[in-house]
Amino acid sequence: MIEILLPLGLGFIMFAIGLGLCVRDFTRVFRAPLSLGAGLANQLVLLPLLGAGLVVMYGGRPEFALGLMVLAACPGGITSNLLTVLAGGNAALSVSMTAVSSLAGILTVPLILGLSQALLLGDGQAVGLPLEKVLGGVFVVTGVPIVLGMGLNHRWPRLAEAIRPTARHLATAIFAVIVVGAFVGQRETMIAHATDVGPYVLALNVGTMALGMLTATVLRLTLADAVAVTMEAGLQNAALAIFIATTLLGMPEMVVPAILYAFTMNLTAAAFIAWARARARAGAGAPGRP
Repeated sequence: MIEILLPLGLGFIMFAIGLGLCVRDFTRVFRAPLSLGAGLANQLVLLPLLGAGLVVMYGGRPEFALGLMVLAACPGGITSNLLTVLAGGNAALSVSMTAVSSLAGILTVPLILGLSQALLLGDGQAVGLPLEKVLGGVFVVTGVPIVLGMGLNHRWPRLAEAIRPTARHLATAIFAVIVVGAFVGQRETMIAHATDVGPYVLALNVGTMALGMLTATVLRLTLADAVAVTMEAGLQNAALAIFIATTLLGMPEMVVPAILYAFTMNLTAAAFIAWARARARAGAGAPGRP
């Protein structure tokens, strides 16, 4: 049953994202290349590199190491746009980054996992990656639902606008159910190894958010853009990581990093929202300015 419900739930989450997207979200890269390029660089390049560095230092179970890389390969999550708004960030930029990274993930997720297997875990490890299956599975549960949601938004924009809030709330609830369900199924393994892999999960989350702010500071982006870049990099699609681990790879224990990350990222996001709102109230216009 879980093999059917999990991809259906994840597909609905991606459909809900698609309901809020249109073609101009993908063309914004030509109109605002600096901010969007910075966000995508953090999401698609720096985050996997940070994950790779952590995996090199990690000496635990190889399936947990690969689970960290699955997380690092996944695009932004369902809540990144909402929490960006709550933090006073650039909502349009956040939506554009979610759109581009989610569709790019059809190719980048299998690519990053393939490199992880070959370069980090070694060919002799017991963890095998059916990359064709990963590519097909990610395409079906992410690319197709996003395109369907965008198609509905384009053909019937009023209908899409009307159902979008309900779909978003339902998608968030489904995300929570997926994480809780994975936790229940792997609670003994997670509890036993929380102190083993937990610090690396926390380092991945905090590290990528710090890289987002650092990039924004170097490029002197506005505070609103910096918030969007940081949120998008730090809030990963843990539901997709769980789907890849359980359904595509058949390794339920690999979800441990994803479950820990799902809990961790909401705590760090809450702290970041409080910081960003306080900074906005203080009148700071850009992360690199006093």
